[in-house]
Formats: sequence, structure tokens, C-alpha cells
Amino acid sequence: MIHSPIDSLIEGAPAIETLGARLARLRRMQGLSKTDVADRLGISITAICHWEQDRSRPKAVRLQSLSQLFGVSTADLLSDDGVAGRQNLADLVARTRAEIARVAGTNPSKVRIVIEM
Repeated sequence: MIHSPIDSLIEGAPAIETLGARLARLRRMQGLSKTDVADRLGISITAICHWEQDRSRPKAVRLQSLSQLFGVSTADLLSDDGVAGRQNLADLVARTRAEIARVAGTNPSKVRIVIEM
């Protein structure tokens, strides 16, 4: 059986998983300690602990490094259910764009939604 990076996100994951829990699970699946991750990213172990406990979130540049380290995309790392989560987000953005356009009395193509992570 061929496994994709998405498989590593789903394997052993609960139905709803926080970013911190996902980071901890992916770290363990790679056989890495918090110290290993901290050393590879050049950050403190405290930062890793805070991320895994959902006390803080990694900045975008750190998310990119984490996704490379764990072999998953940044979008999949942030999504609670991988590809399905991206599709749900796309659907939500499209519905929201249409609703904003309706209320503003304009065309949805003129509405821009920006998500910063």
C-alpha cells in the first residue's frame, strides 16, 4: 500500500484534533523528541511545549519548517482533517463571499477574502 502525506495526518488522529495535538502526534510518529524538534528548528523546547499544549501557535515560517520536518503540507498541518478541511474552507469562503456581496449589493467576484496564517 502506498501512503501519502495525508495518511500520516489521519493515522491515529481523533475525530477533532487541535493544532497542538496534531503537532505532538506527528512528532511522535516521526520518532522525535521535543528536544529533537527544537534543535532542528533552532528554537526553544518551551516553544514546542507551548505549541503542543495550544498555549501559543507557531508563526508562518515555523509552520513551514514543521510541515517539512513532518513531511506534510502546511495546509494539511493546519487543517483538522487534511484535504477535506481545505475543501470545507474553500466552500465556507465561497459562501461567505456570496453573502458579503449580497449584503453589499455587489458581485461576489468583487469581494476579496484574505486569510493570514
